[in-house]
Amino acid sequence: MNNKLTKAIFMAATFFVALSVQAQEDQKIRTLFNNGGIRSNGGYGGVTVGYTQIENADAITVGGQGAWLINHQFGIGLAGTGFISERRFDATLDNRYLTTGGYGGLLLEFIAMPHSPIHLSFPLVVGAGGLTYVESRRDFDFYDSEDSQAFFVVEPGVDVEFNLLPFIRLGVGLKYRVTSDIELSYRDSGAAILDRDALTGFSTAFSLKFGKF
Repeated sequence: MNNKLTKAIFMAATFFVALSVQAQEDQKIRTLFNNGGIRSNGGYGGVTVGYTQIENADAITVGGQGAWLINHQFGIGLAGTGFISERRFDATLDNRYLTTGGYGGLLLEFIAMPHSPIHLSFPLVVGAGGLTYVESRRDFDFYDSEDSQAFFVVEPGVDVEFNLLPFIRLGVGLKYRVTSDIELSYRDSGAAILDRDALTGFSTAFSLKFGKF
């Protein structure tokens, strides 16, 4: 758990260092409320599709987010992500199972040089979620759940964004997800189904944002 916390703290620190460096380079935005306070308001809604791994099993992610933008650079809002892993044969249960769930929470975002056609965004999501280990014999065909649980999550990241149109942005991102310990277990034996850090790891995603930037 210490290793996971160290990585999470490092990624979160990167987020705030990037904000500080940009603030020093741009004297017009040294702080959120300098030079006349909030000079512009905007907002956006967006969707994401991505890839991750859950204990070495391939998984797809689908999500959505929305945020209020202050001075083109600071965003605050909500974000959520759902995930589903590939099916694998479980010898203990003599059938094919997969892991599925989702998480979401508060979204904080800093956008460096937002008016540039290509720029960087540093999102940070802090929240909670849930997952379940469920029998699945065919695509989108779910049966009995062996176990499920809730978890806390922190997910910092970095996106490369492209201003396609004044109201549309395309992003390609890399994130690092850190969760509280996963403790799914088999009902009969009590043995662990997944490692405690099964959800901790990197993910990649494409995003489309629509709004007033």
